[in-house]
Amino acid sequence: MKSALVVEGGAMRGVFAAGVLDKFMEQNYYPFDFAIGVSAGATNLSTYVAKMPGLSKTIITQYATKREFFSPMRFIKGGHMTDVHWLWHHSKKSLGIPAPGEEAAMPLYVGITSVESGECEYIQATEENVDALMVASCAIPTAFREQPVINGKRYVDGGVADAIPVRKAYEMGARDITVVLSQPKGFTKPTVKTAWLLEKMYGAQPALLDKMTKRSNIYNETLNFLLDPPSDCTITVIAPDEAFCVKRLTMDKKKLLRGYGQGRRMARRVISKSKVEAQSTQGNKTVA
Repeated sequence: MKSALVVEGGAMRGVFAAGVLDKFMEQNYYPFDFAIGVSAGATNLSTYVAKMPGLSKTIITQYATKREFFSPMRFIKGGHMTDVHWLWHHSKKSLGIPAPGEEAAMPLYVGITSVESGECEYIQATEENVDALMVASCAIPTAFREQPVINGKRYVDGGVADAIPVRKAYEMGARDITVVLSQPKGFTKPTVKTAWLLEKMYGAQPALLDKMTKRSNIYNETLNFLLDPPSDCTITVIAPDEAFCVKRLTMDKKKLLRGYGQGRRMARRVISKSKVEAQSTQGNKTVA
């Protein structure tokens, strides 16, 4: 039975997952056959499979709070609000994040949304494609004005088509799936209220427009899958609690550090529960 780790994106809300994965790394907790993520979930996982704790925390709390990454003034002047190309390349160079390869703890699959089809494509990260995949998966429409091109095709943020790629993990054979969310349990995504604006901006890209207008429905259907998975699948959900105060573009470092700390605490509970279950199973085998 395959097991998988799925990590949601959410821009700065990804600091929660950074805390979860750092605690996993510190405890050498690697019970998964593969990992799959989109947007900030993918970048968080890049440090997890490389077994380099602390890097995602630095990326989010130190680099992503710089003007080089987030600049409303630059956006007003026609540039990127969130320059994900700068953030990934600067982080990779400064922190020495290795490309996923033979030494990675497990395969990492990155979700990117095709502008042409509107569907999410899941590609295994390698030394050759990791830079392009990470930038594309984090390219929030409008906030990052470019649509990255990979093999002649345009892509945007993987979260547009599949914010929580748990169904994909199931399709890939995983029957024991751990999902790290960036919103508290009970959250549901509200219906898009600016469909007219999206149509004005993306009317020339109908497949992408359709996916963006249906994004809340897709997200909420995925939440239902988490609550009621197939009978042959076990899903463990790790999510922040109601005290989580980090929003998509929160730049307050104190709030970010609190969110990170919450992730570490939630991960500790999962690891403790896993150890208890393992001991119980071992005890049953001994008795048998």
